[in-house]
Amino acid sequence: MNHTRTRTDSRRGRIAAREDEREQRRTRLRLFLARADRGVLSPEDCTALRGDVEAEVAESDTHRRSAGGQQAAAMRLHRRIAAAEQCLVETETERDQYATEAEALRQQLGEQHAVEEGRR
Repeated sequence: MNHTRTRTDSRRGRIAAREDEREQRRTRLRLFLARADRGVLSPEDCTALRGDVEAEVAESDTHRRSAGGQQAAAMRLHRRIAAAEQCLVETETERDQYATEAEALRQQLGEQHAVEEGRR
């Protein structure tokens, strides 16, 4: 059993194959449009033209959905980052408040200690 991957098995190979198919389809579209301009499209050309246009539309729709999903994911991450930053600000504020309270308690304890030392 051969487990070696060929170029078309890899992700990069599949991407290259799709790009090649797309370029061939677009080349055919340009040819069909040139024939249409001259008024010489055959019935087979019309069938092939329809198939190529439908493939382009389907691929475009797929990419548009993918881009929409990526934008939605980016917006969710942006909201999470904003929430995390707000949490950090609140935590730092709370830390500073506790540090101020701790310093006040240290001073109060120091004063009490001084008073007790003065009584001795």
